[in-house]
Amino acid sequence: MKLLAAMTTGRGREQGRAARAAMALIIIMALLAGLALFSGCGLGQVTVTDDAGRQVALDHTPRKIVSMAPSNTEILFALGLGERVVGVTNYCNYPPETAGVAKMGDAWAPDYEKIVSLQPDLVLAVGTAASELVKGLEGYGLKVLVLQADTVAKVAADVELVGRVTGVEKAAKRLAADVLARPAAVEQKMSGIPSADRPSVFWVLDNSLWTVGPGSFVHDVILQAGGRNVAESTGQAYSQFSLEGLLEADPDVIIIPVLDPSVPAALAGLPGWAGLTAVKNGRVYQVDPDVVSRPGPRIAEAVEEVAALLYPNLFGGGQ
Repeated sequence: MKLLAAMTTGRGREQGRAARAAMALIIIMALLAGLALFSGCGLGQVTVTDDAGRQVALDHTPRKIVSMAPSNTEILFALGLGERVVGVTNYCNYPPETAGVAKMGDAWAPDYEKIVSLQPDLVLAVGTAASELVKGLEGYGLKVLVLQADTVAKVAADVELVGRVTGVEKAAKRLAADVLARPAAVEQKMSGIPSADRPSVFWVLDNSLWTVGPGSFVHDVILQAGGRNVAESTGQAYSQFSLEGLLEADPDVIIIPVLDPSVPAALAGLPGWAGLTAVKNGRVYQVDPDVVSRPGPRIAEAVEEVAALLYPNLFGGGQ
């Protein structure tokens, strides 16, 4: 009997120890689960500085995003965030999937009522802190992030910025690296060409000779592609060049980022146009504005395309 009692007591102690160990395990698991839940709540909390110099704080990872510029839309889709995009502008046509996304007007005439009705938790805009678009969106209590890149490097930085606020940082770093690597490869190929020997370029936006200069991302595209922008002397991102100034500059290459055939036809009628070196040498090119005029991921393609026009022997381009 004493032996049986001792055995029973031993078993009881073992069972007690097992029960306490099980309870401790349950408590530890509960604590870990609670910690994970707490961490998950803060996972989307981030504060960043956008291109307008504004501090933008997000308390969660955005799931419904409106893009108010084609370049912003291209960044979002290139990062695999297409399913989160609930609204885009009337001009957003790339990638093809944008055709099925609700249209919100554009940066100059936004449909605020429609934007608000979508209840986005993030709007990607363009402009400055004082832009009517930015002020209008914020007036409705919307969270706004401004992207306004003026160089190839800043496009890459914007890609990483969007990746950070949307929780896809790894994909953003890969895409940003590609945006920088491709122009770098172009520059490497031209490394032996002195600056003075690089072709002069006039980038003409319309038949009234509006062009791009320092402060515009297209100016940086021209430089990255190995050209010398004749409008650099203006010191302005966008300005109207004089016909006299153009004739004096006499560019080696003229690039028209407009597919409308009436634009080159109108330019051809300008006094002295036919005598320009670029015209006489057949180096006036029309290019797709969707590729070369958007500060998005395809800016790397833009650099490659322009480089092919400037250096057909090096890159197999030209028309």
